[in-house]
Amino acid sequence: MNQYVSDALLTWTHHIKSVCGNFETDFDGTRNLFIGEVQCFLLGDTEIAFIKNNANKIVRKADEIDRVNNRFCFLILQYSGKMLLEYKNETLSLNEGDIVLVDPVETISMYPQGLVSQISVHLSREKLLKENISTEYFGKLITQNMSGFLLKNILKNMSAENIKLWYATEDGNAFEDALIALIKPTINYKNINSSNNLMEKAERYIIENLAKPDLTPKLIAEHIGVSLRHLYRLFLQENLSIN
Repeated sequence: MNQYVSDALLTWTHHIKSVCGNFETDFDGTRNLFIGEVQCFLLGDTEIAFIKNNANKIVRKADEIDRVNNRFCFLILQYSGKMLLEYKNETLSLNEGDIVLVDPVETISMYPQGLVSQISVHLSREKLLKENISTEYFGKLITQNMSGFLLKNILKNMSAENIKLWYATEDGNAFEDALIALIKPTINYKNINSSNNLMEKAERYIIENLAKPDLTPKLIAEHIGVSLRHLYRLFLQENLSIN
């Protein structure tokens, strides 16, 4: 690992720890350049971080004693790129637009698949528990519903530029309150795994991303977690074309 990459990694580690707590980053140096960027803003009492990196692995061990422990839970939008997340004995595949809610008391292991961007909101643990959003509901959220759709679109439209342009002290904690209000009904939805629901999930993804020039059957199949052949079969059963 050259000195430039080593210095960039040290700077990133310092920044991510100051914002998100004790996360350790592995970068094998086989890529020529390490990319690690963190921007953090305070909306009322709520921290929101815009994170970009191409690390090989980022890990937070269980029961770390730091500024976030027992205070916050992380609501994370996978803004771009793909990542594997190991959390509570599960391996979750996160694609663009996926949302997870994770507890920093648990071990969190993230494996970016190349360059990824995320938006991480540090929600009050106390407020979540008060709304009966307990850690048993944490993990990947089901967003194929009205509350999930609104939650995703609020997060997708957050940016450093929009915060600087629009946020004022009069907004107070409305941002966090709105997110928690939308998470509450979202956790009551059952996991989507039937053929009908897979078809519905694919159709919703197409509608949400219709304007994107890179929207392809392969991308749709990856988003709903099926093979390309399975996707074509779903559409064929409905006498629809995916091309």
